[in-house]
Amino acid sequence: MTQPAKMTTANLPLWKKILFSLILLVGFPIAGILAIEGVGYAIIHYKYGVPGKTYGLWTYDPELGAIHSRNGYNSNSETNNYGFRNKEDVFEPKPPGSIRVIAYGGSTTFCYNLDTDQAWPIRLQDELRKHAGPKSQVLNAGAIVWSIGQEVARAKRDLPKLKPDVVIIYSGLNEEANAGHLKEEGVSLKDAVAQGKHGLFATNLDQSRWLKRNSLIVRYIEYLNLGAPTHSPAPVPEYPIVPEVRENFNRTLREFIELIRQNGAKPLYVIMGGLHEIGQNRLLLRYSREGAEVAREMGVPVIDSNDVIRDYKGNKADLFAPTGAHWSALGAELLAKFIDEQALKAMVKPN
Repeated sequence: MTQPAKMTTANLPLWKKILFSLILLVGFPIAGILAIEGVGYAIIHYKYGVPGKTYGLWTYDPELGAIHSRNGYNSNSETNNYGFRNKEDVFEPKPPGSIRVIAYGGSTTFCYNLDTDQAWPIRLQDELRKHAGPKSQVLNAGAIVWSIGQEVARAKRDLPKLKPDVVIIYSGLNEEANAGHLKEEGVSLKDAVAQGKHGLFATNLDQSRWLKRNSLIVRYIEYLNLGAPTHSPAPVPEYPIVPEVRENFNRTLREFIELIRQNGAKPLYVIMGGLHEIGQNRLLLRYSREGAEVAREMGVPVIDSNDVIRDYKGNKADLFAPTGAHWSALGAELLAKFIDEQALKAMVKPN
């Protein structure tokens, strides 16, 4: 009896050979990547999962490129029902007699180096509740790499809905970076400011990339390559402040203050603190300090968080992460007490 011929790839039609090769070259690697992603998500959920919340802090936004997702989490952070970096949801409606504060800024407000409840806006909430009741809230609207333009864009959504009593502006460090990102997008901030425009911000930030928002593998590899910031070994040479960056910041700050008041809230301007001898801090913190003059001209209370550094009797580096601009847990605690004592107590009077 004749044995049937064994089926081999040599016997297959050309299209099946091509399909088989594609499966080997593409399908198996993709399956492997998906398996690794799945295992990674399972581990993250097991270690850090929060009931009712989804892994990942960022979601696509057509105006901003990306914005903090509602009810998200990662290894050290949570967002609430409005996408603020708070574990506690926004109380709705606002409880009678309570005080609502929103703090806007970049990563120095978000406090990426600290757990959610260690960030200075939440420590400020702890202080506020001592004299304004347990339902008073300080909502952390900080976002990594955001400039004042992004902060205003978000505030235009938040303030009409939430009607806070006080809005804290802690901003300025990311303004030159924003100009650089705009240049990558083909936008000249200098030309825009000369044309009378302001509030410009880039949307090509890291969190705007789909893979960065959704792939554990990509995030892990990039975090490994990022490394920890280190102290600058030599002084950074002085150079003039960039006029168009300053003008964009100051004009946008004026709009921000007007927006806050239009929505029935009181603005509070906090000059950013930092160790000026580290990295670019001495240069980049100037925008916040110069913006204080705009705030004062508009009758806004201004306090200087560098007073916290000046008054601290120990090693000043204890107050910051290695960047010299992001507050440590100790620094965040002292900053919160400073803001409450120097400004907030006088600005809010519970009913």
